[in-house]
Parts: sequence; C-alpha cells; structure tokens
Amino acid sequence: MKKIFLCLIPFLFIACASSRFESQFSPVYVTNTSKFAILPPAGMDGSIDKVQRMTIKFGEQSFDFDVYVISDPQQLSMTIFNEFGTTMGSLFYDGVQLDFDSAIFPKNLKSEYIVADFQFCLYKVHELQQALSKIGVNFEVSIACKEDGTSEETRTLSKKGKPISKITKTFAANAPDATESLKSIQYDNFLRGYSYYLAGEE
Repeated sequence: MKKIFLCLIPFLFIACASSRFESQFSPVYVTNTSKFAILPPAGMDGSIDKVQRMTIKFGEQSFDFDVYVISDPQQLSMTIFNEFGTTMGSLFYDGVQLDFDSAIFPKNLKSEYIVADFQFCLYKVHELQQALSKIGVNFEVSIACKEDGTSEETRTLSKKGKPISKITKTFAANAPDATESLKSIQYDNFLRGYSYYLAGEE
C-alpha cells in the first residue's frame, strides 16, 4: 500500500516543501514559469459535503480510493480512505492555515498543488480568470446542454495557445443547484502527464 501511494506523488502533488500551518503559501507552478497563488475559500462556487470516488492515472498506472470532501466559502477539507475504510490522509485549508497530514505520504508533500487542482475544477470562473490572467495563463469555459437535460462544463487552461489542462464536469438535470447536480469531474493535466476522475457516490 505504501508503494502505491508514493507512486501518486509525481503527478498529483509535485512535492517540494512542507506546508504545515503556513500563513504564507508556496506558489503552484501551473507551467514551469507561471506561478499561481491559491485562492481563499470564499472563491468556492457553492458547497460540497459528500464522499467522492477518485480514480487517478499516470501513464499505465491507475489507482482508486475514496475521498470525503467538505468545501464551502469557509474551508476545504478532504479525508482520503483506502478500500478497507482506513484513513490514509487528510487536508484542511481555510485561507489562513493549510495542513496536510498522513502516515504514508512523505512529510515534504506540497499540499498547495492539491488545493490548486481542486480550485481549478470548482471555484468561481471570474475569480480564476482574473488570477490566472495575471500569470499569463488563459482560462476558458464552455457549456454544452444535452437533450436529456444534463449538461457538460469544460474548463481549459492554456498559455500562448498551448494546452495545459482540461476539466470536464457533468451535471444531472433538475437539481436545485450546480453542486447538488454535479455528477463527475474529469481532470486531464497534459503538461504534467496525469489525470483523475472524481464522481460522487450514489
């Protein structure tokens, strides 16, 4: 099990330095030269409080685990479980503190990258566009509605016409708000060579 989780490091987190209870957060390199400062929790578009099933792929490798996510304008909290229900790690971020703790992940795991990936998927579009434009990264959004009432939102990050990553979110029909109707997220990072699929458990 330890070997499996260590394999996730290069493409999910890009570890560098510890970020336990920092007031000044390390920058996230969206590209090799574009440094993104993670946003405060208030940028969250809605709220989430549910267990998600996550599949991560890097090359020919694929891993599955459960993540209990709580995210609202006050905090982002994630708890990672293995297939036996054992807690493998946890993350907490409230704009002032950023804490990641795990008995398996190395202590120098850079948790800002976890937060940034989550924000690119689910934070308010105009706030992401404003922040990313300052570092020369384009952030574009398109929405496609289907005949059955479901819809897809595609978010793309690029620089000088070169794709960096793409996020595809699927929404169910007839739900009270976007976070309630959110069915799945497909995240593909072309620059770093990893992807993940996140879906709420029924």
